[in-house]
Amino acid sequence: MSFHNNQSFLKKVDELPHGAAWSCKKIQGNRMDEKGKPLHEDVELWMRNPVECIKDLIRNPLFKD
Repeated sequence: MSFHNNQSFLKKVDELPHGAAWSCKKIQGNRMDEKGKPLHEDVELWMRNPVECIKDLIRNPLFKD
C-alpha cells in the first residue's frame, strides 16, 4: 500500500484500533562524575498498563479460539 503524502498515511494510522492508553513518566539518574558532580539526564519512560493490555487482547475477536 502506498500513500500520496504524509497526511494520507497518518489518516490511515489514526483509523487503526486503539489499545490501552500510553502514559509518560520523566525520570532522572543519580550518578556522579569523577569529580563528584551530579550527572543529569532527563529520560522519558513510556509505558502502558499491562492489565489493560491483557484485557484488550482477551476482547480481540481474532484471539477468540
